[in-house]
Order: sequence, then structure tokens, then C-alpha cells
Amino acid sequence: MVVMWVLMQVFFGNRNSSTPEPAVPSTAQNPEAAYTTPANTDYFPILPPGVYHNPYPVDIPTNTLPSAVVPLWKEGTPMKLSVYVNESPYFIEYSAQPDWVSNEIHFGEAFEDSEYHMDIPATQFLQNNGTLYAHVFLVREGSPINPADASFIPDSVVYVRHTLTKYYPKKAVLKQKNLLQRTEDEEKEEKEEKEEKEEVNQESQEGSTLGGFGDSFLGNWTRRAPLVAYWHENVTLSLVNDPKSTIPKNGLQPATVKYIPFDTGLTRDSSGKVGFYRPIVFPNDFWVLRQNAYPINETISTLPLNIRFEPIAMWKFNIYAVFDDSMKQQSNNPLGGMSSSETDEMKRMFMETNPVLLGTTLIVSLLHSLFEFLAFKNDIAFWNKKNNSAGVSVRSIIVNIFFQIVIFLYLLDNNQETSWMVLIGQGVGLLIEVWKVFKALKYELVWVPGSLLPSLGTQNIESTETEDDTAKYDAIAFKYLIWLSYPLLGGYAIYSLMYDEHKSWYSFVLKTLVEFVYMFGFITMVPQLYINYRLKSVAHMPWRTLLYKSLNTFIDDLFAFVIKMPTLHRLACLRDDVVFFVYLYQRYAYKEDHTRANEFGQVGTEVSATITEGDSKDGETKKTK
Repeated sequence: MVVMWVLMQVFFGNRNSSTPEPAVPSTAQNPEAAYTTPANTDYFPILPPGVYHNPYPVDIPTNTLPSAVVPLWKEGTPMKLSVYVNESPYFIEYSAQPDWVSNEIHFGEAFEDSEYHMDIPATQFLQNNGTLYAHVFLVREGSPINPADASFIPDSVVYVRHTLTKYYPKKAVLKQKNLLQRTEDEEKEEKEEKEEKEEVNQESQEGSTLGGFGDSFLGNWTRRAPLVAYWHENVTLSLVNDPKSTIPKNGLQPATVKYIPFDTGLTRDSSGKVGFYRPIVFPNDFWVLRQNAYPINETISTLPLNIRFEPIAMWKFNIYAVFDDSMKQQSNNPLGGMSSSETDEMKRMFMETNPVLLGTTLIVSLLHSLFEFLAFKNDIAFWNKKNNSAGVSVRSIIVNIFFQIVIFLYLLDNNQETSWMVLIGQGVGLLIEVWKVFKALKYELVWVPGSLLPSLGTQNIESTETEDDTAKYDAIAFKYLIWLSYPLLGGYAIYSLMYDEHKSWYSFVLKTLVEFVYMFGFITMVPQLYINYRLKSVAHMPWRTLLYKSLNTFIDDLFAFVIKMPTLHRLACLRDDVVFFVYLYQRYAYKEDHTRANEFGQVGTEVSATITEGDSKDGETKKTK
């Protein structure tokens, strides 16, 4: 949807530029009256006494906007940009000197990018989570910004407030230690941390509106952390320098309209269909990455700031505004959005990845989502039809359930920014694996009258010879698998305990198990290969599901070289390829018997036709007799 909207804006957004230029409204005859009683006060927020310049986006209903808006300032209008940096959320210091001024700018005429560097003292207010603002004024040359000035004209001034300090959840400080070599200082520090944590929990329960339980519960399970001030050294101010851009009403999207400064009177031309807007100054934070920011604390004495002022085309402004707004909405969504690290990763891909590879990655990512959905659909369909364990390694499914639980707990324990979408997907996958075990082992839930909870029972269905053989081969394969995996797990656990540092014993167990899953998780697929070998058949396997999963595996290989990730995860992506190639060889070696029903109870077309023809001939013979 975003791509289509951007393309529409690029190719059709400025088609109305040939609209006859409307009569520009005259300036206010009584500037003092304009200051005391600004027009359309219903749309403007109520500001504190003595404050005139509004730092907030004006919420103007779409149905009150004209059919199109055109620039109010004429082409070639001389302009001046002034930047004031201070800690006040509202600008009232009209007598103060600006921290930076950029002159010799003419609206609609090309100008070179300009930059300015300044060092800001880090006051105690800023070190204690205070906020620093940049008050930006773009005015017609010679126009004052003080509304009390006799020559003040509201439509000759464009004001934008930009927050320089960014607030991110406080990064958890991972205080790791060697669990076998704990010193007295570490034990004392651990005791103090425990007491501090108990005090915080007690305060949270006392102030809770949910009986002392709700806030703590929600705070833990949504992984909320206190917001702290971070500093980015670079800020970019972009001027939409196009005096002929006509913006149609359907182009005034919520993501862009908040940056458009309409004329203060919301006036229209003589036809009543065309309105006016002043030049757009856009604080462009799209390329700001959280990884480049650092917290403002008592160790910071000076905050360096690099201000960049540049022209920008209307279509670029639309793209930046839409994408930036979309990413912010995703980051602020606690139930399925992208974390700030994921947003940074996407921006980094745009900056560092080759455009051809980036375009390929975007297309392939769409295919990845499609294949994942098809694999999920066919997996459910396969197991919904299947009511036995013939040819399937049930022990592998049970071990996979354990692996899923370990990974789920690891995500909760180690990644404060894990998206809820990832956790929900992991949880759904876990439930599906449990459901598979119920189907394969013929378990069922029995509701006993008078009981609130069901009991677990087994279906009275005798096992077939193939199921017995499958269980026997599965047990043999897992016996050798245990001989291989237990020494590997034990050896790696001993090595990690002796040489690595961990937060706690719980984290040590989780980390060891997760890293073992990443490194050797593929060996749980070996029993299925062994069962296929002994049965000399692959007809019992959900090949459609395996096909879609294998395609996604190859896509993961592509992402492994584009997206930053641990080396272990790259190996995990590549190891699945080896197993799938073995599956392909088995499918080639063990020819499928078309007279045998597949996972959906279907047989080959030719076989079905032969059976039907044979039945009809038998019927005719019986009639003749």
C-alpha cells in the first residue's frame, strides 16, 4: 500500500501544477489583532499565556480542507532560517540571539546544503532526563518573529519545534560473571541489586490501581523499561523548495499533513476551492539510527550538535514522511510492531545494501511470507487428515516441543526488545507441535462430568504394522542420537560454565540449551531420515510443507548475508539445506508408489482411472453372467 501510494504521488501528485494561480490573500491590516485573536481557534491547541507560536501539529478535519492547496509565498521570495536551541518547550525569548542563521535563500531557487556545528553544555537538567529543543524559524527576509512587533505578519513566519533529545527504553545493563569464581564484591553487589529490585516491586504494588498485581504483571510481561534521554549528534532540516507544487486534497495524508503549515486564516481563493500553505520545513529524522545515540547522564559534559540544512523535492518529502510515520507506529505498537533495533536494521539495509540486492531482498521477503503461509496451511491440512504415527518420528516432534519452549524462554529472558509478533509466532508454533503429538499418539481430551478441567486419555485404536515398525526404528535412531548429543551438550555446558560469563544459573541453562539447539538442532531430523531409509518410503511425509519450508530456508540463506545476525544463526540457516538435500535424495531413491494414498487420501490420476475402468468391467461381467 505504501509503495503504491508513493508511486501515485511521484507520477500523479503534481499533475495539478498547471492550475491557474489564484489570487493570494493580502496581508493582515491589523497585525496586533491577528496576534490577540488568531483565526479558527477551534483547530489550534490552547497555549500557555504569553505563548504565540504553536509547536504542535494542527489537527484540521479533512472535510474542511479545500480541494487543493498552493504555495502562499511567491517564487524568488528571499528567506532567512534561524535556529534557537534551549530547554524551553515554548519559544518566548524574542530578544535572544539565534544559535545559527542561514541567509541568502530564495524560495524556489537552488541552494547548496549548509552545515553548522555547535557544542551545547550538558546542564544538570539535561543529565536528569531533561529535554532539549530546537526552535526553527523560516521567515521572509526582514519579517520579525515577535508577534508584539508592529510589522509582524503571521503568514510571513514558519515555526517548527524539533525535539533534539530522543527517549528510548533504558538498555538493560547485563552484569555477567563467572558462576564458578564469584568474589565477595560480586556477592555483595548481587545482594544490593536484589534489595533494590524488591523495593521497586513494593513501590509498584503500592501505587498500582490493579490491587498491587496488575502493574507489576503488565510491566514484566510487556517488558516495559523506563525511558531515558539519548543524544543524536546530527539533525537535518529539509526545506521543500518547490513554489509550484499544488497538493490535491487526496494527497493530504495524515503522515504529511502535520508538517504542512497552512496559512493562519485558512483562507481560499475567489472560487473557494483552492487554499494556501507556507513553505514546508521538515525535520528529517528518517536516517537517525538508535545505535548511533548515547544516553545523557552525569558523565556527559558537552553535547555536540551538527545542523544540516538542505533542499528537498516534494515527492521525497512524501516518501520520508510516510515511511517515518509508519515505522514510528510500528515501534509504538506493543502487540506486534517492530522494535527500534528492527527499525534500525531496516534503515541500515537501505543505506548500506546494493540497490539491486535490496530490491531482490524486498521481493523475496514477500515470497517468504507467502511460502510461510502455504507451509503452515499444508502442515495443518496434513496433520488434520493423519490419525496415526506411521512413518513419522514422534520423538523428534516431542524434542522439537522442548526446543520451542527453550527458545521461547530465552527470548523472554534475554531480549527486552523482542517483538510480540515474534513471541506470538513462537507460541503458536509450540501449540501446533503439541497438537501433532496428540494426533500421532492418538491422545484425546476427555471431559468428565462435574470436572472443570479435562483429563488426558487415549483412543481405543489398534496400531498397524507400519506404526509398530516406525516406533521401533524411531527408538533405534534416538538411541544413537542420545549417545551423540549428550556428550556434546555436556561438554559444551562444562566449557561454557568454566570460561563464559552469565547473569545467573537460570540464564546459563537457557543460553547453553539455546546455543546447543542452534549448533546441533539439526540432528533431531536424523531419526526421520533413518525411518525413511528403513521403510524404503517417503510417501508418508508432507512434501508440500517440506517444499515450502525448503524454499524459505534458501530465502533465509539470502538474508543471512544481508542482515546482521550471529554466526550461529547463519550456521542454523545453512544446516537445514543439507538435511533437505538428503530428503531430496531419498525421494529420488525411494520411488513413490502411486497406488498408495498420499497425505490427503488421494491416489495418482492414472491409477484412479484404471481402478474405475476395472470396476466397470467387473460390473458388466456380473450382469452378463
